[in-house]
Amino acid sequence: MLVLGINTVTDACEAALARDGVLVAELSEPMSQGHDARLAPVVAQLMRKSGVTFPELDRIAVVVGPGSFTGVRVGVAFARGLSVASSRPTPAVGVTSLEALDALPREKRVLGLLPAKRRPPQKTWWAQILESGRGRASPTEVSEGELPSLLASVDAICGDLSSIRDVGKPRINATPTAAAAALFASRLSGEWPEARPVYVREPDARPMDRP
Repeated sequence: MLVLGINTVTDACEAALARDGVLVAELSEPMSQGHDARLAPVVAQLMRKSGVTFPELDRIAVVVGPGSFTGVRVGVAFARGLSVASSRPTPAVGVTSLEALDALPREKRVLGLLPAKRRPPQKTWWAQILESGRGRASPTEVSEGELPSLLASVDAICGDLSSIRDVGKPRINATPTAAAAALFASRLSGEWPEARPVYVREPDARPMDRP
């Protein structure tokens, strides 16, 4: 099975290829904006260097958020477009940002955490409980006061933990990647999650009211 992974929800534009559950190639360009202009060239470069053609793909895994609102839309739209344009059935598989953490242990019950980037002094995190590397429910946004109830049921915490104080649980630092998304989709059997944006909350920026 050949899987293309795509990640545009973080400060990078990434693509990766996994064949039969083994990562064979990946490409990442650091950037905070401009994913829409760079994603197609990054994917094309990866495919060209790997000697792989689009009709050979069996699945397209895309990180669907939460994360950058614009990045989520760019990645999901691109993956859906590739899926529709494929000459044979090539499903676009949605992988949450927490399921796509690159150091996520699959043998433990884990709380995945990523900063939700609220404006100071607000501090919240995207959170998802994962078992066997897969989310048990949809991601949520939690405050510091809500963390203890989630921590009580897990073996470890994993993600961007730079703003998380010591909570008495093993800590695993990790970040969402296209490679992890491709490997996640490679392991799926039966039904798979559709490639739909996972925003969790409304954007902070809103259009100005007209007078």
